[in-house]
Amino acid sequence: MSRRWQIEVKNLTNTDKLIILSPYLTPKTAESILSNSNISECEIYTVFSFHNFVSGASSLKTLKKLYQQGCRLYHLPRLHAKMVIAPGKFATIGSQNLTRNGVNNKESSMITYDQKEINQIEKALDSWLIQRQEINLNMIENIENQITILRRKLSLINREVRKEINDLEDEFWKNQAELIEQERLSREAEELRRAEEKAEKLRQAQLQEQARKAEELRRAREEADKIRQAQLQEKLQKEEHWKGVINSARYRVQKLSSHGEIDKELAKEFIRASACSDYNKNRVIRHSPGHEKRIEGSPNNWKIEFGANYFLVGKAIWRCQQTILEFIEKSESGYVIPVMELRESLENNVHRSVANHEENEYEGLYSARKDDFLIFGTQAIKISSFVNLILRKAKLEEIFQASKS
Repeated sequence: MSRRWQIEVKNLTNTDKLIILSPYLTPKTAESILSNSNISECEIYTVFSFHNFVSGASSLKTLKKLYQQGCRLYHLPRLHAKMVIAPGKFATIGSQNLTRNGVNNKESSMITYDQKEINQIEKALDSWLIQRQEINLNMIENIENQITILRRKLSLINREVRKEINDLEDEFWKNQAELIEQERLSREAEELRRAEEKAEKLRQAQLQEQARKAEELRRAREEADKIRQAQLQEKLQKEEHWKGVINSARYRVQKLSSHGEIDKELAKEFIRASACSDYNKNRVIRHSPGHEKRIEGSPNNWKIEFGANYFLVGKAIWRCQQTILEFIEKSESGYVIPVMELRESLENNVHRSVANHEENEYEGLYSARKDDFLIFGTQAIKISSFVNLILRKAKLEEIFQASKS
């Protein structure tokens, strides 16, 4: 079978892998199989035992040579199977070890090229390889140093030598187990350290992110507070300005009369602005400021006679004053009165400030009104001119603007 192995292994390429299982390995047989191979990877599984090496059943020199050729060596406890496997190419199973005796003994092995069977063999082998332990050069040399003495003692074939061999082997594998355990613990400790280091970095990153977000939030709140303060300041300034506008307007309007008394010059000014004459059905109107000389009455009742009627100029001024003051009060409290509504109220104040020849005011509105004029025969009062003058004196432009907005 060894010749067949040589032929099959020689046909493998540098991309192929070879797996050998043999409890015993001796010179020539194992070495000759691999001597002309081009394989890229070789794994050899054997029994790494003091008994085998002392008795000569296995050769440390062969293991050492295979190791130096690049083979990876493994100890597989209780190995008895003899197998050579090239995944994807062939597999052999039999009774022959890769030893000198294995060549000379009556052995039996079989070979298969069936891919399905090869896969099944590999799959079955996987459960064995869990128990493998790698053999390194240090292990080989460690045993080599003790083999010569043990072989001399073995020649005596006594219980002490056998017991010592067993004890040394037990101690050897105990030490190997301790080394493996130490390596495992060291590896786990290193993995734990790296995991803790990674967790600490993550924690630091999270803390930095939290600090960044907290700083952003602080800045956002600070900016929002600045905006609120600015808005509040602007609101206070607007309120103060609005208060000034309201108070100024109130002061100007209150000056129009004092406790219902109107200055005569003010009454004359309103007549100059609104009195007209030469009214006829063709509506030929002429502005007549000279009617101011005909004002009569007293500060609380200035009037001007137009035929059988009186236009109560003082009452018209006072009523308009009260309406505007009411408008200012409502504007101050936030109630919006449309400008046209105020103007209509002022015009009605002028419209109803008319008395008969007995100086009794008419109930409701004076009936003789044509469009924008109160008609008294050929004389007239232009209502819009009267209202325009009182609005100019009140100077309500800012309040009107606020009402629109």
